[in-house]
Amino acid sequence: MARRDDDDNSTGFTGKRKKTWRELDAQRGKSKYHSRHDDREQQRLEQSASYQKYKAAADALFTGNGDLPEGIAKVFDPTGERKQQRDARREAMMKLREMDRKSWVQGVIDFLEKYPDLPEDAYFLDSLLDHPRERIADKALAKLEAMEGEGKLKGKLPSSLTERLKSIELTSMDADLQGRARALRERLRA
Repeated sequence: MARRDDDDNSTGFTGKRKKTWRELDAQRGKSKYHSRHDDREQQRLEQSASYQKYKAAADALFTGNGDLPEGIAKVFDPTGERKQQRDARREAMMKLREMDRKSWVQGVIDFLEKYPDLPEDAYFLDSLLDHPRERIADKALAKLEAMEGEGKLKGKLPSSLTERLKSIELTSMDADLQGRARALRERLRA
């Protein structure tokens, strides 16, 4: 259906250029060529100290890592049970680091029975890659892959991580585990 104008020109030609869809979207702020990352104010907000503090509190609330702010802790953890569990988990991880190899193997199995969700600690997960049971190494590798996918492995990494991944590539009997270790090692190298 043709666009009609109010003047007497029956052809609908007014002499004005019609705007393209890109120009119309840009006017509305919906252009696919404009993103939030281009917005200076949004970048400034995300780099502010208060935003970082808010983000850390939200992560602590939803992941269980870190301390909750006082106001939120009163609502979500009035008895302090969550903090006690987190501290007990940290203490159990520290004990594992101090054990000799034979007791460490059994200690990891006991730790995973008590705390089935692995922590987001790259150093602890790196040590689990060296466990003789492939299902434990597989679980640690899956957690490392998830952390890498979320961008949480960008900081300081254990120096032995790439070597342990290479070791899994060479010694594992599971071809899928070998491929996943190779892919993660290549992504970390890039």
